Amino acid sequence: MKQTILVLTVLLLMAGCIPQDLPGPEGRPGKDGAIGPQGEKGAQGIAGMSFPKDQLQKLETFLSQEYVVGIESYSFGLAPRIAGFCFLTSHGRIFKLENKNTQVLGESIAFVSQIANNTNFVALSRTAYGDDIKQYFSAVTQSGDIFTSENLKTWTSPGTLSLE
Repeated sequence: MKQTILVLTVLLLMAGCIPQDLPGPEGRPGKDGAIGPQGEKGAQGIAGMSFPKDQLQKLETFLSQEYVVGIESYSFGLAPRIAGFCFLTSHGRIFKLENKNTQVLGESIAFVSQIANNTNFVALSRTAYGDDIKQYFSAVTQSGDIFTSENLKTWTSPGTLSLE
């Protein structure tokens, strides 16, 4: 009985390893069929209008909306230290949230300045040296206009990035 099972197992294993029908080589593609007849050209449609005025106004309102594009922390002076956060909007307005002291965050947001009349600001950054004794702020527009400030109130433009 054991020999019969062993012989059947070996035969099954060998049968599983024998390759079955192998496909032959792939043939060449056939010829393309004939092109069907062309349909008749339809009548011209009714002349359209441009966007409705209310949709254009909604689009313009959406595109000109002001939103926050950057936030940076700041720190002026050593004793007492004035610290907080400043926020840049897409229209170049700077707001600040000034801390009450080094342990307590501020509670009210105040307008500080308008960098320029551009409406495409995208970023705000701060560089500080040493123990925050001297710091510079930099803002940039989507078109590459750069603005810098030491105090968040007075802004100058050193130039424009060449984005070509």
